[in-house]
Amino acid sequence: MKTLLSFFLIFLFSNLSFGQQWLDNTCKIENEITNEEYTSAQSNNILTLIVDQEGKLLMNGQKKEGLSEIQFKESVYDFLVNPSSIKTKSNSPKQAIIAIGSYGEHKNYDLILRYVREIYLYAWDTYSEEKYQVIYSNLDCKKREKIRSKNFPYNVIELSKEEDDSKKPSFSPGVPPFAGDVIDN
Repeated sequence: MKTLLSFFLIFLFSNLSFGQQWLDNTCKIENEITNEEYTSAQSNNILTLIVDQEGKLLMNGQKKEGLSEIQFKESVYDFLVNPSSIKTKSNSPKQAIIAIGSYGEHKNYDLILRYVREIYLYAWDTYSEEKYQVIYSNLDCKKREKIRSKNFPYNVIELSKEEDDSKKPSFSPGVPPFAGDVIDN
């Protein structure tokens, strides 16, 4: 019941903060996670969230149909903080990387990204209230940066959704050029 109440508070705070944009645009949040960091991380420190062609969620390759918003947030938050020290979940929030990707354009992708941001906001708020007795969004940029860098860095990588444009066919009229058929005079 306590968990349910806490996630209700996440939802309340997130609706207030996402009315602006990703938080409040006063302090830079995103860390650049490189592909090297992503590929070199231990597998237990990576949570991969993929929206497949049907718009269904895959968590670390397993289909998660019928997962409610609260269940999703609880499972991602549990991966992030790993309170039970389970070896298949992240070693610490500092080492956790959440990778988000999509096969094609899906509205579920944006929803998943929003939920992940709400989870981070909840983690920052919780830590901020413990340490400073004030919510995260009321802190100055220096204190926010301390929370993010030392405790809960925003380690989210959006997997490349771009396709190679050179492989797409041309829609111009006429016969396509064939390099072998051209004779220079």
